[in-house]
Amino acid sequence: MSETAPPADFDCRNCGHRVSGEAADHFGWCKACRGTVVKRSSGWAVLPALVVVGLYLWMLGWFGLYDSMFLIVWIALGAALGWVAFKVARRVLFDVIRSRGVKPPADDPQRPA
Repeated sequence: MSETAPPADFDCRNCGHRVSGEAADHFGWCKACRGTVVKRSSGWAVLPALVVVGLYLWMLGWFGLYDSMFLIVWIALGAALGWVAFKVARRVLFDVIRSRGVKPPADDPQRPA
C-alpha cells in the first residue's frame, strides 16, 4: 500500500516565506498568496456577471418573455448564464491579476517567521 509523501518545504515565489506542510501551486506560490488573488478576482468578477444578467433581463423584456408561460425556465437560464459569466470572468481575472504581480499578503499568524 503506497502512502503519499508529505509535501516538501518550499520558498514562495511571491512573498519569499519558507512554507512547510502545504504544496506549492505550479507557479510556486503558497496558499496565502493564491488566496489573495482569488479574493481579488472574485470581487471583480461580479461586475461582468451583473452585466451579463442585466443584458439578459433586458433581452427578456425586449422579446416580451416576461409574459411567457415558461418564465421560470427563462429566469433559471439567466441565473445559470450569470453563474457561468462569473466563473469565466473569475478565471480570466485570476490569471490577469497573477501575471501583473501581487503584493504579498499581510503577516499571517499561522505562518512561522
